[in-house]
Amino acid sequence: MNTQNICNRIPVSRVQPEFIALMAALQLKGASTTALQELTANQWSQLLEVADLAHLTLFLSEVRSDGFPQWVAERLKRNVADNEARFERVKRTYEEAAAALERAHIEFMVLKGFTQSPDYVKNPRLRTQSDLDLFCPLEGLERAKTALEGIGYEAERSMEYSRADHLPAMIRRGSWAWRGNPFDPDMPLSIELHFCLWNEPILMLPVADVELLWNRRVSRTLEEIKFPALNRIDHLGYLALHILRNILAGDWVVHHVYELSRFLHEHANDDGFWDEWTATHSNYQRSLEAIAFAHAKAWFRCDVHQSVDAEILQLSPGVAQWLRLFSGSSLEGMFRLNRDWVLLHAALLSTAKEKRAVLFRAIVPKKIPSRSSPAIGLRHRRTRKISTRPNIQYISYLVSRTVTQAYLVPAMLFHGFEWWLLQRQLGKRFWTFLGASFFLT
Repeated sequence: MNTQNICNRIPVSRVQPEFIALMAALQLKGASTTALQELTANQWSQLLEVADLAHLTLFLSEVRSDGFPQWVAERLKRNVADNEARFERVKRTYEEAAAALERAHIEFMVLKGFTQSPDYVKNPRLRTQSDLDLFCPLEGLERAKTALEGIGYEAERSMEYSRADHLPAMIRRGSWAWRGNPFDPDMPLSIELHFCLWNEPILMLPVADVELLWNRRVSRTLEEIKFPALNRIDHLGYLALHILRNILAGDWVVHHVYELSRFLHEHANDDGFWDEWTATHSNYQRSLEAIAFAHAKAWFRCDVHQSVDAEILQLSPGVAQWLRLFSGSSLEGMFRLNRDWVLLHAALLSTAKEKRAVLFRAIVPKKIPSRSSPAIGLRHRRTRKISTRPNIQYISYLVSRTVTQAYLVPAMLFHGFEWWLLQRQLGKRFWTFLGASFFLT
């Protein structure tokens, strides 16, 4: 068996056709812009709306624009120019925040954002960044918060953070107002103070290795800014685990997976890197990272090192079967919600109690999702606006959730039964017979 049997091509039946056209243009091997060139003006408008939310617009700007409508090419050039100016704000914001933390003698390191350059994004100006992610050990967390408050930041309280890996985002109040441009150079950045690199209480998956990442941090330089960050091996591991975490939360991960695929592709022949990766990360951590690697290979057709292929092949039968059946579920979830990730989470857990907890949490969440999430934002733009009054918003949520659960839960159970049967090698013929018997009796 090879990894291609596990990393099946993504199913496209429930993914927006224009988004599939974008995915085709972003492939690491065999990329094609033919489908993009055939889009109508309305389809381009819808695609750019989703690409903005998915943080893929700047990656689209790197694709040859031959055959694109002139207004699309001009829009992309404007987005790139705006983001180039915005990166100057990113650097200034970081330098000011870092200086405040250093004055307070607080140790920290930078996660994600511009640290993705140059290994995952060649040019930091071609990456969307709306906040700074800073990790502080627990003993310095409150002092870090106080230091940032001292330069004008305050906690944002309108969102729900019970499952977050960081304190409520910190923002500076000012006169800036949203003008519909996600690349606005004047848009301020928020700061998120992270207190963990892997949220074991929420995920119920113990990854002891992450406790070692802090002590292995390094000092890096990007252009004129110097910053503490994860080393190259741990950076890859953290990104892969971050992707897995977001898959298990039902969040959008496509831009992270694309960045990961670029790294895997560029380092497919780097024996030294992968030897060090194998020696540094435990068998268990590498198995979790391999789930993200499998998504990158399935979605963007990247080359990978033989060590990556080996880890994917060693995944448990349940996880491997999930990838065969549902590797495209996170993409589908951008356009039509699903709960396929619950099955993956269940396959990774060791006790029946933990599996029941994940299932119950998926069916009966404790909190209303934030309206600022990409999926919620997309639906609100395409449907009638809902009142911001708390009572009316809650009633609207309950109604929409009841309707949504009417198909989400049965679909999840149906997929779970299919996944369970195929693990027992009953095969497609049995499944077809069972389905026909169900509808004909």
